[in-house]
Amino acid sequence: MSVAALNTDLFQPLRQLLESELQAAGLEVSVTGDTANAAGFMRWYLRAIQALEAHVASGDEHAPMARREVELQCRCALTGASLAEAVELLARFADLLYPRAGQISLELSGDQALFKLDSLRRQTTTASDMVDITGLFAFHQLLQWLAGRELPLRQVRAGPTRRDDVLPFLKLFRAPVLSGGSDYALVFERSVLAWPVVRTAAEFPRFFELFPCAVFLPTRHSLSAQVAILFSAMLTRGQPLPTQAELARELGKSVSAFRQQLRQEGSSFRQLRERALAEAAATGLARGQDVAAVAAQLGFADAGSFRRAFRQWYGCAPRQWQAEKA
Repeated sequence: MSVAALNTDLFQPLRQLLESELQAAGLEVSVTGDTANAAGFMRWYLRAIQALEAHVASGDEHAPMARREVELQCRCALTGASLAEAVELLARFADLLYPRAGQISLELSGDQALFKLDSLRRQTTTASDMVDITGLFAFHQLLQWLAGRELPLRQVRAGPTRRDDVLPFLKLFRAPVLSGGSDYALVFERSVLAWPVVRTAAEFPRFFELFPCAVFLPTRHSLSAQVAILFSAMLTRGQPLPTQAELARELGKSVSAFRQQLRQEGSSFRQLRERALAEAAATGLARGQDVAAVAAQLGFADAGSFRRAFRQWYGCAPRQWQAEKA
């Protein structure tokens, strides 16, 4: 979805609510650029929510998390192999900054997982509600980005949320919202925790530029991009690639629907698989690995079958390619 395609009517009630809270707190946030479009609004929203967060934290008699600390927490989660590990790392990082980073916990029950955020507020206000809801939504955004795909929510628990004018924020979750309770939580299928982290450090700066305010532009990848990302992550970690049926099931699609969508995007499972293997083979050889090691890592039965595949990909033998690159 492009910035221009967004419905800018969504931003008006959000901005009015934020401006009223800023005014009540005696805060002023300068406006630069056109806040009627998504990009301008997100930049203004980032400054506004940071100002409100600092104001709310002063009432709790501690400083808010610095921007560089938020960045380090996200980068820490990026080192996890799966979303389960990423959540554990987020929680451990928050513990290091107790109490200003709040507490993060994960509760498992049957096939359900609850990602819980406790901001450890001394008192809650509409301003703190907005800060905490934004924080919860930011974690949802982070988990989706780490996995490279949409994380559907069964329910969102949005704390006390006493005022109706906070409702525009809750609509952003696109999931059933339970408000009036005591906790903030994302509720989703437990199997999601096994999703691999597929992002790299090189991709992080662009993601973090407007974090967490890019929640208004949820990143959506094509199916072929999702498959390519998953294949790359699996091969990097030495995991065997799934079959087409296994991958379709993992992504919640029938095999026929999976094939059709890839075909509409001008791709196929076989093409994506071969491309991922070819790229991983070139990477391994460029790093100086021998042919047998690369063949084994990529799941080939023997070096001979790997050599035949490599010649089809690059038109030469692996050792020849390696010597030319060296």
